[in-house]
Amino acid sequence: MSFQEGNRNNPYSFDDFLFVRNHFNYYKDDKFLQALVKKYVSQDEFEKIDRDLNALSDYVSFRFRDLADKANELENRVKVTKVKHFDAHNHRIDRIERCLETEILEKEVFSLGLFDPARNSAWSRFIKIFLLYENGEAGVMCPVACTHGAVEIIQKYEGSLSPEAKIILTSIRDGVNGQYSLGSQFVSEIQGGSDVPANLVEAIYEENEGSDGYSNVWRLYGQKFFCSATHADYQIVTAKPKGTQSSTRVAAFAVPAWLPGNKEKEVRNSFTVDRLKQKLGTAELPTAEITYNGAVAYPVGPLEMGLADIVGIVLSLSRLHVAFGMASGALRVAREAILYSQFRTAFGIPISSFPMMINQINELDHFAKRSAAGCFKVYSEYIHFNEELISGIRELEKIEDLEERKRRFRLRELIMLQKIVVADEAPKMIRKAISFYGGHGIMEDFLSSPRFHRDSMIMELWEGPRNVLLTQIHRDLSRVKDWYPADEFCRDLLTGRDSDLIEEYSSEFNRIMSHDSLLRNDEETLKICRDWEIFSEKLFITYQEQALMELNYTGEPLKFSKLLRKFKKRESPKIQEQLTIQ
Repeated sequence: MSFQEGNRNNPYSFDDFLFVRNHFNYYKDDKFLQALVKKYVSQDEFEKIDRDLNALSDYVSFRFRDLADKANELENRVKVTKVKHFDAHNHRIDRIERCLETEILEKEVFSLGLFDPARNSAWSRFIKIFLLYENGEAGVMCPVACTHGAVEIIQKYEGSLSPEAKIILTSIRDGVNGQYSLGSQFVSEIQGGSDVPANLVEAIYEENEGSDGYSNVWRLYGQKFFCSATHADYQIVTAKPKGTQSSTRVAAFAVPAWLPGNKEKEVRNSFTVDRLKQKLGTAELPTAEITYNGAVAYPVGPLEMGLADIVGIVLSLSRLHVAFGMASGALRVAREAILYSQFRTAFGIPISSFPMMINQINELDHFAKRSAAGCFKVYSEYIHFNEELISGIRELEKIEDLEERKRRFRLRELIMLQKIVVADEAPKMIRKAISFYGGHGIMEDFLSSPRFHRDSMIMELWEGPRNVLLTQIHRDLSRVKDWYPADEFCRDLLTGRDSDLIEEYSSEFNRIMSHDSLLRNDEETLKICRDWEIFSEKLFITYQEQALMELNYTGEPLKFSKLLRKFKKRESPKIQEQLTIQ
């Protein structure tokens, strides 16, 4: 009970919390993230990457954060994103109109040349992208992920590309006159997103000259139903090549959004943007339905390799992005919620002192840290293989070195397991963080967590829902059981854990994987599916826990009062300098 008298001029203020939250530098003030970088980056490279991150974090933590938050304001979301189908003179243009803040943010993010080997190494690229994700998807990070996938699939065939495809690779990877183009990937069709082999978009090789002046080229016909980063300069599109031996198989094509000289005229490459999707999350990101009516397209790799390359390379990279996007965002969401709990008082004490809240704080903080540690460990495997993913198991089985083959297979499965678990946990944990704020937690102008929560629902479905991926992992283990038994896979995955735990998990994993198929609907299969869903989460969380243990992080927990003093002290010289100048 409060013994304070009423006061019509309530002096309560959030200013101290806002001061700490708004002055927190994502990299400079996060000892945990610094520890992760120091563990995984080689000593030779650490100094440069650390210097780059300190500089980039000054932008990401403040300017980029504010641009992302401004673009998410309700009035901006209502006005954008839109598509303008015709200009004033009845020319079809399908112009994507977006919030100015999003366009500025995208331009500045892509100016970093993230995929340019002359500007970024494997580790600097990953950590910069990880840092950028602390501001959520923000209408920008999906294009980053899609460009990443486009770069990887095209450069796999760099030596055999057509001149036009080489220009595309140069534009999105190396840049032209310091400008970097955006890539995208359009795979899903109305009959099924994850069922890529069921694609029906046609690719036809046409010798005759079209109205665009092009002859002897592949052209695409048909509809794609979920096309995110619709505004991108170049697209990786799946289609079935008619009149070839591979006519029933999916091939991959690079498609310019505009043919040379037509971007300024807003003349699309023989496709229409039919409508934009009204999505639950990633509202700043244009996602559209597209119809191809003879778009000029350039094959990427052998026609028969399209499906394997799309699933093994492009979708795998997207799944990596989902995981470290959610993990990075979790660091920020958890940090801000915990600081608020230390600032906010109820019944005369900080709410962080209540036992129920202490448990929730610990759970939230631990989730963020183990998710981030797990992401770094998984990505270190990707970097170990020089950022080269194997397209499919058939290609994998061509590797003669059995240990390398097994390690590459583990990476393939880890990417799916990580996506399943992190994307499933993230919405729950963000919802928990929102609860720390009470009623303020659902106010979108009070904090960014509602945006993160909406976006997390999209990420959970992006590149395959959990049922599809769990079925795929089970099928993969069945296909390789002759050279990589399930129990051995489990032991290798959990190296470093207690031997009794490893044997317990290996036995359970072997039991689940020995079931020949998850596609029957008998009672035994239904039970195995339930067991597999529960066990897969346990298995990957144990992997994350091992990654966190290996980090051996012993830093102090966040303290609101300590940060308040530190940031005010940091700010005071600037204030004094301004007074002196005046």
